[in-house]
Amino acid sequence: MSTLTQRNWWTGFSGFWLRECGSANFFIPGILASIASPFLTLIEGQNIQAFSLVFSISALWMAFCWQLVKLQAQESALLFPAIKHHVYLQGAIILVIGYLLNALALINRPASEVAYAMLFATSFGGNFFLLCIRNSVYFKHNSYVFMLALVLAMFFGNNPQILALLAVPLILMGTYLLVRRTHHCQWHHLAYQTYLNNIQTGWLPSNTFVPDFLTRGIRQFFMPMSYFAGNLLIQTCQILLVSGLLAIVASGLFGVTLDFVIGFTDMLVLMFAIFVSWSKLQTKMTWDQLYLLPIYSSLKTIQQAYHISAVKLGFCLSLFQLLVLLACSALSTFEAVAFYLVIFTGSVVGFVLCIALGSIIKSALTLSLSCMFVVILHSAFKSYLLNHEQSATTLYLLLGYVVIAMSLLFYSNKKLD
Repeated sequence: MSTLTQRNWWTGFSGFWLRECGSANFFIPGILASIASPFLTLIEGQNIQAFSLVFSISALWMAFCWQLVKLQAQESALLFPAIKHHVYLQGAIILVIGYLLNALALINRPASEVAYAMLFATSFGGNFFLLCIRNSVYFKHNSYVFMLALVLAMFFGNNPQILALLAVPLILMGTYLLVRRTHHCQWHHLAYQTYLNNIQTGWLPSNTFVPDFLTRGIRQFFMPMSYFAGNLLIQTCQILLVSGLLAIVASGLFGVTLDFVIGFTDMLVLMFAIFVSWSKLQTKMTWDQLYLLPIYSSLKTIQQAYHISAVKLGFCLSLFQLLVLLACSALSTFEAVAFYLVIFTGSVVGFVLCIALGSIIKSALTLSLSCMFVVILHSAFKSYLLNHEQSATTLYLLLGYVVIAMSLLFYSNKKLD
């Protein structure tokens, strides 16, 4: 055990934080958002600034909470306490780096606004961390806690004082949990089931709240993608539905700008493409098992059907995003037709591009990093197109984007297992 305690703090970093969807789906977006957060302060929309701070800090806390689940699910963490201390040290360093990167927002924003947003995110993430220390079963509620924090940040991003007030009861709860703490990340057998459930879903809830007849219809429509995604497919649809409706409410009642709604819904659509790709890597289901179904005659047919269902899913999600933006525009001012055409086409192409990468790349770590950079480049590229939607160059660039994504999708047909 002495050799474990003498290792450098970064030893095993990729294995802990980047090789499982439970942590990687939080850690990678959290770090990238922390890096981008200071640059987002150059944007005048205060909603975007507060949202980015809350998103990045909350995501890093959730990644740390996943490590608690893993520690409580492994007997090795009980036998070798140095492993737990090592993970705690890495998690603490990650959080410090995240806070320092977000603190760079002080260069362009008042200290009070940055401090209030950080306090709000810390109250949510810290309390959930204290709950997961007691029992890993609380982690099954992580998506609700995370989305609630993001929704509140979306509603009250223009009023950071309200975010600070919302943090007060959570701070009191956190104080109580610290004082009455009776367990400290101890191993128990039920944690292993929590670990297995979350290793396949990443961070989404296990229940779908959707009637069985509707679930069957969705699964059949998106077959064979639904074969690999399972409940993840239903969960993504319902989360986008709820998030879209909340974005309309935020736009109409809380003054959230259309630019923010575009960025928010764009992020959801592409993240869902990443989750679907993750599910295929994490599950043990294989293409060969689909031969038992009479609707497919060969592996080539199954592969093609998988990508057709991916295009259909991307089309449906992007269409819903378009409807949300039209509803938000009806509350303010409608843009030119070309503006909405760029948004819809760009979202479909971005979704297809992530799915194609998910079919080509076999490493979970490489897939996460590749898709996250696609999200960043896609957002920057789409922002440029929206700022020049009336230009002929925009049409050519958009067509080029479509050609690249579809070519990669056709190429990935040869790379599927």
